[in-house]
Amino acid sequence: MLGKALRGSVYANAIEALTDLIARTGSVPSMEEIAAHMDVAQDDLDRMFPDIEHLIIAMAESAMMVLHQTLIDCVAAVGRDDPVEQFLAIAYAYVEWGRLYPREFRIIGSMPAGNFEGNDRLMRYEASIHELMVRLLERAKVLNLIAQDQDLVTFVSIAHTFAYGVVSKMLLGDLARWNPGLSDVDAARHNLRVFILELLRLADRI
Repeated sequence: MLGKALRGSVYANAIEALTDLIARTGSVPSMEEIAAHMDVAQDDLDRMFPDIEHLIIAMAESAMMVLHQTLIDCVAAVGRDDPVEQFLAIAYAYVEWGRLYPREFRIIGSMPAGNFEGNDRLMRYEASIHELMVRLLERAKVLNLIAQDQDLVTFVSIAHTFAYGVVSKMLLGDLARWNPGLSDVDAARHNLRVFILELLRLADRI
């Protein structure tokens, strides 16, 4: 039986090995390739992860945990008196997360809906992020910073879809040429700010 420390080491190292091999080859490796990359016995890896799907889910959970904490930290760093800027901080943090974790971003984005929705931890992280976004917009309404007739749930859905597309284009290196003078990362931040403020009817803040 694996000891607690070894189990933790195998778990973390397996996730790192998966993302490393995907980055090198562009495809999902086999469990045998991951064990060889880690230089561990196949049986030790199999005890932790029965198959590659379980390992991919573990990687997604780890990445979503990092995203969740990153968003909370970025929101907390902005003054509470401006929930609109706090909402924008979420968008900027999403860009930074995608930049730092491009492999995880792509794998999570390509996961079949059934796999994502069938995982309670992934759904809790996602729900918590969406609830934070809605709460900030509700505070913006109370402070009369945005229109009272804004459909907040639909707005969050649209903003999430747009942000995913922007970060995807950023990772392809395909934003800077549409935004002369800006890097891909700066273009992503700029485009998200303009989109969000326009949709919130706050063009004067752009």
